[in-house]
Order: sequence, then structure tokens, then C-alpha cells
Amino acid sequence: MPKTLRWGFVAAGRMARAMASDLAEVPGCQVHSVTSRTRQSAEAFGREFGAHVSHSLEDLLADDAVDLVYVSSPNYLHFPHVKLALEAGKPVVCEKPFSLNARQLAELIALARTRRLFLMEAMWVRFQPAVVRLRSLLAQGRIGKLAWLQASFHSSPPRVPGNRFYDLGMGGGALLDLGIYPISFASMAFGGPPQRIASSVALAETGVDERFGALFEYAGGGRAALSAGFGGYFEDEVVLQGAAGQIRLPRLGGWKFDRLIIETRSGMEELQEPLQSGGYGYQAVEAARCLQEGRLESSVMPLDESLAIMRTLDDLRTQWGVVFPGE
Repeated sequence: MPKTLRWGFVAAGRMARAMASDLAEVPGCQVHSVTSRTRQSAEAFGREFGAHVSHSLEDLLADDAVDLVYVSSPNYLHFPHVKLALEAGKPVVCEKPFSLNARQLAELIALARTRRLFLMEAMWVRFQPAVVRLRSLLAQGRIGKLAWLQASFHSSPPRVPGNRFYDLGMGGGALLDLGIYPISFASMAFGGPPQRIASSVALAETGVDERFGALFEYAGGGRAALSAGFGGYFEDEVVLQGAAGQIRLPRLGGWKFDRLIIETRSGMEELQEPLQSGGYGYQAVEAARCLQEGRLESSVMPLDESLAIMRTLDDLRTQWGVVFPGE
């Protein structure tokens, strides 16, 4: 691997800009190039981050100077964009959702493994120091066996024509954009997918899931109460409870955490885990480490777990009767 890992950005929207801003703080990583559906947005991104503007995805993938491709295009484009990058021989970090469904993701994983290329879902929450500490506390049995998890994610995107969140054809809906956060978090905490799912949903007039609530039951009897939606109540912390106590992760906003509060019979303890910049750079550190060590996937966000999570999302959409065009 080169001393400096040069990243090629596919898309230049809000998520790409957040990632690029934090990437500037990661030693050994560099924003190298960008391509976007509109040349105007690509040029604006290029000026802001000193990136070369590629006229097309094909041009970016043909650039030998691009060491890794970061995909943050709209949901429905993740599958074709990641597939093209892998076929071009590029390692890939792809924003969640990894794809629209498990069938697409299984194909991408098989392709990456056949080509022996690094591939990782950019579930940035997992790499935040507070969440890394949480995994350590759970492994130590600090609150005993995990029995209950409660988490949600709600936001209020404008209901205007063309908004991708309400567009079924673009992979819209609360589940893939918001619900994937608490669902992935629960998968991490319980160590696998749920055995049983009960859920309810409210559909928008465009056919996307607008709000949902779900109760997951895991092997061993653990349960998670999860919800997400456009509008509605947004709990201000994630709560994990066990027989010996509970851990709370208050939010900084969205799914950012910088501290944990542990409550047990012996008292309460608060652990500070400050975030560097916006919190997105930690996943870049992981990708760079994996590539430097010749690893094809991350042990923090392994591909088989990403696939299991996508199957859970598929199961929920099946319960609701939500089908994306072409499925």
C-alpha cells in the first residue's frame, strides 16, 4: 500500500462532504478525486477539498492514483456503483445502506471475495470511541448478560417533490436511511440477527415506509425495542440493560456519542470518550489499517454481518409489503 491512501469520492453530497472534512484529519489519508451526477456539485467539492474532478465514474475508476473508492451516492445507486468499482479492481467503502436488498449485497460480497478486494460498509457509529468502549464493557460483563436495548432514529426531511427520502424508486423510506442505525447497533450488541420480529409501519402516500416500530427477540431471550421515522419522537439516548445494571449513551445529535453512563448496584460512573471532528474519520482509520495489513474486510463491521442486517431489513419490508422497483 502507498504511504498516503488516496480516496476517490463517488457523489459530492452532504455525507461525502462530512466524510471529506474528517478525512483531512486522518494521517495517511487524502481526498484525491470526486465524481458526481452533476458537474456543478463535483466542482464545488473539488474546490473545497482540493480534489481532482473526474468527468464520470468510469474516469475516476480508471485513475491509477485512486487507492480506495468511497461511495455515498443515493441508495439505489450503491449496488451499481460498488459493483463497477470492484470490477475495476478498487477497494470500496460504501455508505449504508450497503444496497437495496440482501440479493444485491450477496453479489457484491461474492465479487469482492473473488477479486480479493477490501469491501466495508461505512457504519461509522461502530468506530466511535464511545461505541468501542461499549463493546468492551459488554464483553467484560459489566452489566451482566444483555437483556434489553432501546434505540430510535427520527428526522424530518421536507415532504417536497423529488425528495429521495420519499421516493420508492430511489430506495427511500425511513428503514434504509434511519432504521438501519438502531438495527445495526442491536446486531452489534447482541452479536447477531434477531430470531423473531414483530413490527408495525405507517406508509407514506408514495409507498415508502414513513415510520415504524419493531420488537426484536434474540437467541437467549434478549430483546430490542427499535423505531425510526420521518417526524415523531426522537429519544435522546440509547439504553442497554442487563441483570447487573444498565448503560446509557446520551446523544450529541443524530447518532453521535461522546460519553457513557454506567449504572449498577455499586453506583453510577460516567466515562468520557470525546469525538474527533465530526466522528467520521474513525472508519477511515479502520479502512486504512485493513488495507495496510492486507485484510479484505473489517472485523468491526464484517461483511457477513452486513449481509445478515440487510436480510433483517428485507424481512421487515416483506412484513410491510414494501417493494422497490425491479425487485
